[in-house]
Amino acid sequence: MEKKRIVVKIGSSSLTDANGKLSISKLRGHVEALASLKNQGHEVILVSSGAVAAGFKSIGYSSRPDTVVDKQSAAAVGQGLLLQAYADECKKHGIVAAQLLLTKDKYKSANDTISNLLERDVLPIINENDSVSVEALTFGDNDMLSALVSRLVDADFLMIMTDINGIYSGNPHTDPNAEKYTFLTEIHQEMENAATSEGSSTVGTGGMKSKVEAAKTALASEVQVFIGSGDGSEKLVEIFEGKGDGTYIGTLEEPKVLVNA
Repeated sequence: MEKKRIVVKIGSSSLTDANGKLSISKLRGHVEALASLKNQGHEVILVSSGAVAAGFKSIGYSSRPDTVVDKQSAAAVGQGLLLQAYADECKKHGIVAAQLLLTKDKYKSANDTISNLLERDVLPIINENDSVSVEALTFGDNDMLSALVSRLVDADFLMIMTDINGIYSGNPHTDPNAEKYTFLTEIHQEMENAATSEGSSTVGTGGMKSKVEAAKTALASEVQVFIGSGDGSEKLVEIFEGKGDGTYIGTLEEPKVLVNA
């Protein structure tokens, strides 16, 4: 099987429990899936949310804070907790994890570092540097960050993991007639209009709208995209093989062609 460069984005809702705290069991499951993907010989880059969600409980907030300074404070604590949790779980699989905290005005300079880490078989874990970012220099959310990183490193595939299994013609939570798209060659304006900015979680940002916008950005650089969900240690491998529960977006006629492209 030909080696591919794959960016995986994991959102806060996929990393936290019902109370908004970092869930080690959920994180462990993601690491197991990342390890399976790496064991196939692929280069894997992780863009992970979760710093604010990991930190706000530790500094006395009862729920995810709303103000910029409160979120920055929570992120300052949470970034260390999140990376340590990843490092501990990665170590069980013989994987070294490296953290890169990026800002919008500096992220392009990270390419050489990411490439060097991949050459050394390290798992780069990327997040926005929320503790110091100001509004004018933010990526907006980690969905867009994952798309920009995919473009920066010439990735073959971007997997955006979320708690909704793909793109629908409407909001599946409120519209019983919403139809799921399993494969798209492009993002139409109607899809952008239909996508909501409201997520099903109170610990993340963005919603499906940001994921559709990220997919459009990645596609402009010929990066194939998957948006959806999955379970088990083989979920990322299954997504790569075209068996994922979600929406595949790109120029390929069939998702399974990703394996042999």
